[in-house]
Amino acid sequence: MNSKWTGKDFGITAGISLVYFMITMVVMMSGALTPILWIFMPALIGFFTGIPYLYIVAKEAKPGVVFLMNLIVGVIYFIAGELSNLVIVTLIITTVLAEGIRKVGGYHNLKTTLLSHVIFSFGMFGNPLYIWAFPEYTVTRATEEMSAEYATVMQNVAQIWMLPVMIAATVVLALVGSMLGKTVLKKQLSSAALI
Repeated sequence: MNSKWTGKDFGITAGISLVYFMITMVVMMSGALTPILWIFMPALIGFFTGIPYLYIVAKEAKPGVVFLMNLIVGVIYFIAGELSNLVIVTLIITTVLAEGIRKVGGYHNLKTTLLSHVIFSFGMFGNPLYIWAFPEYTVTRATEEMSAEYATVMQNVAQIWMLPVMIAATVVLALVGSMLGKTVLKKQLSSAALI
């Protein structure tokens, strides 16, 4: 395995990171339509990032891909003033776990690649986690930024039982997104010895 990074490797990974960032932004902005979309943000991100994630880990089958992707996205969110404390924590945790799984399982192992994508999908988990960790603060912010009606719906939907439902939905949709990526990227995954 060639673990050395080149300028081209950085460029390709940065490009896919921007695609990932755009996906997360579109999903986050769709949360303005209804709190349900905001709560299920990690699940939707998991589904829509299956193809770009599998593409980049097949193209750059080396350590640091997940780290670089989350670093670029984190920096962009920080510059935009949208990087909250909980998101920083979840980005760090998911980066370490996803990179660790890829290292332990091997960079050419499809099962660990799919598992790393599931973990990676929880990177933005810190965003909706606020409704359960700091409910009063989150409802107040939602009332100020969205509307009282939006905040009321958020409160009604975000019962404690919804947290495990959201976690399960993230795992399932991330796997579906990965399977879709596996179907679409057969040639790339085969040349990377992932299938």
